[in-house]
Amino acid sequence: MLKNYPLSFSKAVMTLLVTLTLAASCTKGYDPGNVFVEKSALLTGQPGAVNWILTNIRVNNTLDSSARGAQKVYRPDGTFVDDLGFTGYWTLHSRDSLIESTRSSVNPNAPYFTNHFHIDRLDKGGLRLTYTEGDKIIRFEYVANK
Repeated sequence: MLKNYPLSFSKAVMTLLVTLTLAASCTKGYDPGNVFVEKSALLTGQPGAVNWILTNIRVNNTLDSSARGAQKVYRPDGTFVDDLGFTGYWTLHSRDSLIESTRSSVNPNAPYFTNHFHIDRLDKGGLRLTYTEGDKIIRFEYVANK
């Protein structure tokens, strides 16, 4: 024998079912902590190590090959070193922003200067960083050498 339920009960059950369906389907959330961990691992080459080899520098649209072949190593402890004579500290400010505090390794008393890079590309094979200086757009392109 069928019971007659009030219309408000049916609406409440339907609302509950829709809410549960939406909640269950949205279990994968955006976790910025995971993005930073993944980007840091790619940048440093973890669990191993990676040397980033400079292939191109573009100033606006002009290619500058004077530093081609230079190597840079980002370490998991937040430091970096390159073979052009610079050393410093790095941090990921956001998922597409890298900040470097750099100074000459030749003169340990030299002041640090800061570069704010936009990460255009970061994967196992390549790294492309861009920053703006006045009216110049400077793009660094690296390939990974593990």
